[in-house]
Amino acid sequence: MARHQCITCETVNTASAETCPCCGGPVFDLDRYEATRSEAKIIGAQNDAFRKALAPAEWQGQQIRGRVVVTRGIRDMGPEFVQAALEITRNDENFMDDHSRYGARSFGMPDIAHDGDTFRIYWKIDLYDNEELMGPEVESDPSQTIRVLTLCLPEEY
Repeated sequence: MARHQCITCETVNTASAETCPCCGGPVFDLDRYEATRSEAKIIGAQNDAFRKALAPAEWQGQQIRGRVVVTRGIRDMGPEFVQAALEITRNDENFMDDHSRYGARSFGMPDIAHDGDTFRIYWKIDLYDNEELMGPEVESDPSQTIRVLTLCLPEEY
């Protein structure tokens, strides 16, 4: 039987998928949420392996495939800036996506000191199927997922 949790009073119930039997508040599918969160943790670990390598990497005996794209705005800042952007992306731990450090870890907004100024960059990991046309059926399956990590300036996002 599916479990539902009230958004208002946090009561967990199996009786109603529409409203909370205690307070009448809206409910969400707790089982689906926990499964999504569990998959997000796996994707996050895979994204970390890829981001730290900035290249295809091994994760739990499986090949994590993908590539890194650096936008023109980043490249126009010069080769030292590109290297700094790659290095800060590799080591970034301040994730900005929905599940933050406990989830997919697919987006960051680090700052880079360069020529006496500080610049913000964005890095984003997108997941594609093997043909790179759409998202994979199972995002946590490395055999059907290709990652594209994009580095860009905020105005290019």
